[in-house]
Amino acid sequence: MTDPQPPSWRGAPPAPRKQIPGDLPFVVRRSAGRLSVLFGSVFALIWVLATGQLAFGLLAGESPDRTGGDVVAVVAGGFCAAIIFGVAVLIMVRIILANGPVLALDHFGLWVKNSQAVWGKAVWVPWEAVERVARRRFLLTRVIAVSVGGARYLVPLRLNDRTESEIIGALAQFGGRSVLEPRDQSA
Repeated sequence: MTDPQPPSWRGAPPAPRKQIPGDLPFVVRRSAGRLSVLFGSVFALIWVLATGQLAFGLLAGESPDRTGGDVVAVVAGGFCAAIIFGVAVLIMVRIILANGPVLALDHFGLWVKNSQAVWGKAVWVPWEAVERVARRRFLLTRVIAVSVGGARYLVPLRLNDRTESEIIGALAQFGGRSVLEPRDQSA
């Protein structure tokens, strides 16, 4: 494994990697608990609606061919759907956590992903190359936008193991207040 902390940013930067190194002084990872609660609540809502629809369809009518087995079918269908949705939540959380950290900082620079997708590469950026770090809204979530040359890397602020104030404080500590936008210095 190559040294994730280059002794100097001068010279060739480390090659892009699949994951951000996890052994730097400040690392931001996705929170398994928060992801599980988010995806679990979404799937629980879908489960309630689907099971309610099944129960209403089988149990609401007064048909002459209706039997006591309809209740068993509703319970069995709801149970199977709950297991399938639970496994789906576990798989989704596992895939997101396997993607590794979303941000890592040290005194030489920072590691960010060039994409929020699973296939994004981890890129090391020296502090001297960072033009600006700012809080922004991207779609429905808050992110930290790191501007480097013509590129802009987005670091999500929700569902992480670190709070937004911890991340902003670490950026100010490691990168200096000069990289933060003026409105972000109060955080």
